Amino acid sequence: MQKNQVKVTNALGVHARPSAKITQLASRFSSSMWLAVNGRRANARNIVAVMLLAAADGSTITIETSGPDEKEAIDAVTDLIGRGFAAKP
Repeated sequence: MQKNQVKVTNALGVHARPSAKITQLASRFSSSMWLAVNGRRANARNIVAVMLLAAADGSTITIETSGPDEKEAIDAVTDLIGRGFAAKP
C-alpha cells in the first residue's frame, strides 16, 4: 500500500472538471485508489464521491493506493493534483 499527501493548488479547488480528470486517471490503473479530505474518504474512480469531498484550494488530500501498479498510480494522481490540474508542459 502506498500513501501520499498533496496540497490542492487549483484556485477553484476540486470541482467537477478536476474530479473528472482524477477519476479518468485513476481508472487507467488496476490498483484501488482512495482519496481522503478532512475525515471524508472517497473511491477515486467515483466522480460524485470525489466531488463530495469538497477539497478547496489549500486543503490537503491524502491518497492511498493498493495493487500491482500502486506506485505509478499514486505518482500520477499526486502529480495531477499538485500541478493544479493543468496540462503538462
